[in-house]
Amino acid sequence: MEPEKELDPLVLKLWRIRGFMNSIPMVVIALVYNFFFQIMPHTPLPEEGIYITIALALFGGFISIYALPTWHYRSWRVNYRMDEIDFISGIFIKKRITIPIIRIQNIESNVGPLAKKLGVMSLTISTAATSHKLPEMPEEEALELKKRIQRLIRNSLY
Repeated sequence: MEPEKELDPLVLKLWRIRGFMNSIPMVVIALVYNFFFQIMPHTPLPEEGIYITIALALFGGFISIYALPTWHYRSWRVNYRMDEIDFISGIFIKKRITIPIIRIQNIESNVGPLAKKLGVMSLTISTAATSHKLPEMPEEEALELKKRIQRLIRNSLY
């Protein structure tokens, strides 16, 4: 059975804000390039370079602010069952991971300043072999999931 639960819409908002922040350096580079081209008119730089850098900065901004977060958001599916956590991720190459509850050794919660402002947090689930980072979810849901997993682990040990 495929995981069906979609991510919270706040996650998409968070990813888009991060995409905006990540696109700022592209815009700064384009502006610096255009500034130097205008104050040094006798440089061998092509005049079309101004338009090319602006177009590339806008295209990169569109990709990092809108396209990638939307694709990632649509590609994630999660199911939290009594005995396992099952999730699918990946835009082009789908990756399905099933983590048995009994194998979980550690659960870490991560909250950055932007995520805290939006009221979301992510969980990193560690097993003996590796760690898996679940995407951000509402803080109450993440804490409830963390408590539920800890309770299931405790019950399975006795």
